[in-house]
Amino acid sequence: MTSYEYELLKMEPVATDADRVEELLNEKGAEGFRLIAIQKLWTSDDYGQSIQRNFLVLEKAEEEEL
Repeated sequence: MTSYEYELLKMEPVATDADRVEELLNEKGAEGFRLIAIQKLWTSDDYGQSIQRNFLVLEKAEEEEL
């Protein structure tokens, strides 16, 4: 049976450039994660206001023997 683990990484509007995304994917790829999507989700800013942010959605599959 295959189980999946997911991780969301918040992309900061100014700080997350292409080089930073590459670093994150290389780090998480070494742990077995793969990029499956970039999603816009609702979150809160520093002042508690609701805003939409982009998140990297990563997936890691794990095989389990029955």
